[in-house]
Amino acid sequence: MGRLTRTSVQLSTLAGIVALAVGCSREPKGTTAGAETTTTTSPGTTTDSDTSTATSPTAATTSTSEPPPTTTMTIDDMGSVGGQCNLFMQDCPADQKCTAWNEDGGPFPNGTRCVPVDLNPALPGEDCVVPGKFGDGIDNCDRGSICLDLENTGKATCVAYCTGNMDAPNCPKPEDRCAFLFEPTVPVCFSKCDPLLQDCSPGETCVPNEAALGAPHFVCMPRVFPDLGKYGDSCYALSGCDPGNLCIFGENLPTCKTPYCCSVWCDLESPDSCLEYDDTLSCVPWFEQGAATPGYETVGICGIMQ
Repeated sequence: MGRLTRTSVQLSTLAGIVALAVGCSREPKGTTAGAETTTTTSPGTTTDSDTSTATSPTAATTSTSEPPPTTTMTIDDMGSVGGQCNLFMQDCPADQKCTAWNEDGGPFPNGTRCVPVDLNPALPGEDCVVPGKFGDGIDNCDRGSICLDLENTGKATCVAYCTGNMDAPNCPKPEDRCAFLFEPTVPVCFSKCDPLLQDCSPGETCVPNEAALGAPHFVCMPRVFPDLGKYGDSCYALSGCDPGNLCIFGENLPTCKTPYCCSVWCDLESPDSCLEYDDTLSCVPWFEQGAATPGYETVGICGIMQ
């Protein structure tokens, strides 16, 4: 069976998500597009194992009828405590939490540290605020969660970190799955979904939980860069395409002129559906034969077969 030339689509949730925000530090499988990427010779996808997760960012919209969330944390709190810590274990002192941050002052995480927990913390699924930039690692989410402000707007929704470990991640809710974002990996929990049904809440899109072709699970992630996202549009993040589409390596699409472009999910039982976009496209199986996660056996992505 033919394969795509390359499928590295990092799970960048914004610049790595966006090729900026989300990357994957796990072993490469076949990659998708995105900021942190793994590359292989399988169909590409953008970047982002069976994991339970806390709450997914389905409630990312702040109601105009209620006051916006606030935080007791300030930029002055940064650096008051430090030291690398384990996001899975949350091994910081009781009044602190282990969180992801950028050691070099950048916008997206590349390390971990202990920071004070807000005095009135928001819980997973609740609105949250980031007083500085996302990469600072300071927000008003409770211990074991992060304000996933992928677009650096200063507000988002608290998302739970995964528990367990890289080989056996878990989430508070058994119906959720652990997604691996950025590089090094930041493990967070999202609601599971079906890429062919796109059964996520408004403002979200169903994407793989790792930035690699063959990633075993699919999760609802906040949609970023809404001005782009149709088939053939340039993209920079795992969730940077419209629902029903996915950011993959541009070389896998005939008209893409940029490193990554949006392609379309397809059903292997309707393989000709890709032809409406270009007659050189095929519905490429997401999983290797016999390796599909139960319930997702017919999931494919439109691309050029080699």
